[in-house]
Amino acid sequence: MGIQYRKAKITLGFLEEKPEVYKLRQLTFPQVTFAQLVLECSNSCGVNTAQTKAVIDALINRLVHYMEIGHGVRMGDFGSFKPIFTSKAAKTLEECDEKTIRQKKINFYPGKAFREMLSELSVTSASEELDVKE
Repeated sequence: MGIQYRKAKITLGFLEEKPEVYKLRQLTFPQVTFAQLVLECSNSCGVNTAQTKAVIDALINRLVHYMEIGHGVRMGDFGSFKPIFTSKAAKTLEECDEKTIRQKKINFYPGKAFREMLSELSVTSASEELDVKE
């Protein structure tokens, strides 16, 4: 099925003349919960849910551990996680320290499995109805 969208009429309020334009809006669906994912993984590989949850929890624990000490983590065809930060520029060398860090985050770089999925992912119209956003 892929990603579904609707056409939306929106007003660009940040422009002085406030023009109306049209844009595609992605339909959102409820997220799959961790419990649902554990159950499906458990059923697909024939291991009980407690063991499956224990393995996933241990994997997350190790991901966090290695990223806390600055390592990126590569997970095969799934992809890689890398802790990064952004910082503000300082006028002097003395001003350039931890206080200039603006944001810390984790970048995800999709692996082969996700890149293939994205290249084959369909995007289709949910209907021809128009969502009007004022």
